[in-house]
Amino acid sequence: MMFWPQDTIPFLWGVATSSHQVEGGTDNDWTEWENSGHVAEKSADSSLHYHKYPEDFQLFSRIGVNAYRYSLEWSRIEPEPGQFSRQTLDHYRAMTQSLLDHHIEPLITLHHFTLPKWFAKQGGFFHPEASRLFERYVKKVMDAVGDLVRFYVTINEPMVYAAMSYGMGQWPPGHKNLKEFWQIGSKLLSCHQRAYHRIKSHRPDAMVGIANHLLAFSPYDNRSRLDRFNARIVNYLFNERFIQQARNTTDFIGVNYYSQQYTDHRHFWTPVVHKPNATLLTDMGWEIHPERLEELLLALKHFDKPLLITENGIATNDDILRQQFILDHLAAVSRAQNQGAIVRGYFYWSALDNFEWVDGYRPRFGLIGVDYKTQERTLRDSAYLYRRIIDANQGQWPINVPPKPGQPASAL
Repeated sequence: MMFWPQDTIPFLWGVATSSHQVEGGTDNDWTEWENSGHVAEKSADSSLHYHKYPEDFQLFSRIGVNAYRYSLEWSRIEPEPGQFSRQTLDHYRAMTQSLLDHHIEPLITLHHFTLPKWFAKQGGFFHPEASRLFERYVKKVMDAVGDLVRFYVTINEPMVYAAMSYGMGQWPPGHKNLKEFWQIGSKLLSCHQRAYHRIKSHRPDAMVGIANHLLAFSPYDNRSRLDRFNARIVNYLFNERFIQQARNTTDFIGVNYYSQQYTDHRHFWTPVVHKPNATLLTDMGWEIHPERLEELLLALKHFDKPLLITENGIATNDDILRQQFILDHLAAVSRAQNQGAIVRGYFYWSALDNFEWVDGYRPRFGLIGVDYKTQERTLRDSAYLYRRIIDANQGQWPINVPPKPGQPASAL
């Protein structure tokens, strides 16, 4: 097993966000997508996290997390090609230093779906110099905050980005092109590899990985050989292929897990999100299957890499359901650890209510509720539950999770 900085942080208890979803719109391709009428709601000011991070970090401390995964907005840092904003880089450095002052480990994501508008107009990751341009941006980030940060995610959910932007066409650039859908993976891999080596050249002890969205695929009809075969094929293409290709340039495997989907041989490329008789759904329409997280973690053991749950969470207005979701999924992590899965951290998605892409502001993922009219923050009871779990697991391996939510805490 490779090096892991467990001497100072045995387990990362964290929360996660992404820049566009909590900072609000900038001069990026998503803001242009919103302004062109492709989505029902615009991100606008979102949760104002860019300006309200000092208040938010106080709340993170009350939750008791020791890690925070957040993304840097490339379009803020490099608003025009080759022109880097010193003010933005200084802002992100101050933000990162503030985290450390709160004894919270920063984990930076370098690309979380959005692109500078100038880069998108030149073809985005299909630009012939895309990997070099991405590396140039990463170098500026490392110059600004590399001495403060040792954990990095280069690319968030490469297969989701490929499917939504080049397969289904629901995200910018809105293409439905099977050739581009197949090719974009190699483009993202090249960007990741150059970023990995750039980060390592600046900070050899950095831990660098990719946040992979892993779906648990099941045959729609378990009696159908074609559906079962389809499940295996789609699992390899969506879940394993990119991890396999990047394994020599990853120090950990990031796992974003939310649900399972069903493969139907009649609709090979479009798995069924939920069955008609499903009773336990999130507000995103996703079925809740914590036991499948355990299976996915165990399936990753053969890569012999540390694992981080870089995202796991639920969209719901029922906070009792959110509490049970957290308990059940952390119990799955614990069971996987007991069977040899080296899971080194868990990041709940999301720290704050946020802008959920094409779904707008309706889904509520946050441990911290946000009133978008007043920007008032409220710690939900699930945040207090998370605090109690963290407090009960200081230095413990495997983690231990109580079976029921218990009574809400009155104050922290």
